[in-house]
Order: sequence, then structure tokens, then C-alpha cells
Amino acid sequence: MRDRSIDVGRGLLVILMVYCHVLQFFGDAQLFAIEHDLMNAINLTVFPSFVFYFGATAAMAYLNKPYLSALPGMVRTCLRAYAAFVLSGVGYRVLREGKPLAVGTARRVLQLTDIPGWSEFLIAFALYALLLMVGYAVFDWMSRKPLACLFAGVLCIACCELVPYGSVPTRLALLIGGRDFSYFPIVQYLPYFLAGMVYARGSRRTKAGFLVLAVLCSAAGAAYWKLFGFPNRFPPSWGWILLPGALVAAVVLVGRLICALPDFGVRAVESVIRLPERLLAGLGGASLYMLLASNLVIFTLAGRGIVPVLSAKSVIPWSMPIQSPQGAALWTAVLLIGLAFVAALAGRGGQKGRKSA
Repeated sequence: MRDRSIDVGRGLLVILMVYCHVLQFFGDAQLFAIEHDLMNAINLTVFPSFVFYFGATAAMAYLNKPYLSALPGMVRTCLRAYAAFVLSGVGYRVLREGKPLAVGTARRVLQLTDIPGWSEFLIAFALYALLLMVGYAVFDWMSRKPLACLFAGVLCIACCELVPYGSVPTRLALLIGGRDFSYFPIVQYLPYFLAGMVYARGSRRTKAGFLVLAVLCSAAGAAYWKLFGFPNRFPPSWGWILLPGALVAAVVLVGRLICALPDFGVRAVESVIRLPERLLAGLGGASLYMLLASNLVIFTLAGRGIVPVLSAKSVIPWSMPIQSPQGAALWTAVLLIGLAFVAALAGRGGQKGRKSA
């Protein structure tokens, strides 16, 4: 059974991540100082929240089935995420950095010896799907045992301080972190995956416990920030892993609240009220496409130095500089609308093709 609030929450995360990427490639944090804080807040929120939702989706889509019935779906999920990483990674090297589209460029990404920027988060989801395939029985058991997940989560967070990051080879660093690339190590972020599984299968009491624990984690992360300065992201310190807890919970709550808006029984009113839910659910349901396609567009524009020309007397969004937080938000909306339009055209073409066949 599909939980629509997950798609709505992921839709929010897609908007935040694409907006952050636009700021990182086209913003001017020296001129607009708030952009630095915006990017930090988004970076803290988005990946852990996606991992949480991935765990919740895995529990509902796979762990409720016998292993052999769930296996094809897990394999497809793993391969789709891996393919998205390869396309985004090669795109970054070729479109953004201007490297040749050569066999060697593609081979290094395919073999996971090159982990290009702004693509590394995609391979993490392929590895989570692979981990689920290998440890299916263990995850099935743990998803029903909140205390076991809590203990495992503590061990994973401890790895933040125990791993000798400077000596970890590239492929292993995808699991436990390293310094030669920007990694999202799946072991250190595993607590969010486990929390998503427990939340999806848990009772109301368990869900309430998750919210309390999320706030406590953020409090511990805030204490780290106060004592040692802002936590490190690459490789992640334990403060970085804990600090987003309340932010993840907030995304989950917002997604559920949007889906729980009341029905007034008037079609016109209901259409307006349900519009955000429909739009966000559409983005969330196509999150992999949106993130990959937006990456490729951004890499191309940044690599070619193509920036929207500001004209104060023109119409929105051309009247807003993309370097500003407001302008970046408007151009993010333009990008997502364009990608959604292309996806809709492709969908209609596919339907016509099937009908004519």
C-alpha cells in the first residue's frame, strides 16, 4: 500500500535539493550572505530525509513480501539508482568540467573509482537497495524491533569518529566514508534508513517515540555545534549525522499535514486545497528523474557559462537575478516546471505509441 505523504515529502525534498544546486552553481554567497545559511540548512535536511523515506518505502514495498517476490523490485531499484549515478557522474565530468566523453571517463564512473560531485548521493541509494537485498532477513527483523535499531544506530554513528578516513580506498569509502571524494557513507547515515523502516511499520506510540528521539538527536547535534563549531559534512562528524533529526521529523510532519487537509465537500474549493498535494506528490513520485534531469541541465548551463540575462524592465523571472536567493527560487521553479512538462510530453507519447501498436 502506497503512503501518499511519502511522495509529498519527497516532492518537498526535490524542490529543496534542486534549489540548493541552483544556489551552489549560480548563487553569490558573498553578495547574498544568507545563501550560505540556506545551503547549510538544506544540506542538513535533504539527504537524511531521503534516506528516511527510502527506508520507509523499503519496509512497505519489500519487507511485507516474501524475499523472492520482493527481489525483482529491489534489483530494479538498485539498478535505476546506479544508472542515474552513472549518467549524472559522466554528465558532471563532461558537461560541467569539459572532459572528453571518452571510454576512460565513463569506465571510471561505472567502476566506482571516480565519484563525481553532485552525483554521489545517487550511488548511496543503489547501495542501500543492495544492502537490503543481502540483509533482507535482518532488516525484516530489525524493522519490528525499535530498540535493536536504536542500538545499531548508535554503533553506526560511532563510526564517524572511529573510521581512519585518510586511508580508506574509494569503493570502501562509499560504505564508511573517506577523503578523496565527497561521500555519503551509507553506514553513518544508516540510522535514518532504520528509522524509516521502523516508522513505516510501527504503531502510533512508536511514531511518537520517533519524533521525541528526533528532537533529542538534534539537541545533541546542536550541543556539538556549540562545543566544537559547525559539524563537518565530508566526511561526516557525529554532530552532522545527529543535527538533522528534528528537520527530518518536520519534513515528515509537513508531508502528513498536507495530505490530511480537510475535505469541504465543494469540488472547486477541494481542487484548490488539494493542488499542493497533487503537485508535490507528482514531483516526489518522479524524484529520481527530477534529480537526474535537473543535474544534467544545471551541469550543461554551468559548464557553458549560460546564465539568464537580467533585465529589470522585463517580466518575471528575467527581472530577478539568479544569483540572489529569490531569483534562484524563481529559476528553480522554471526548471522544475520545464522538466515536468517534458516528462508529461514523454508520457503522452508513450501512451499514443502503445495505443497505435
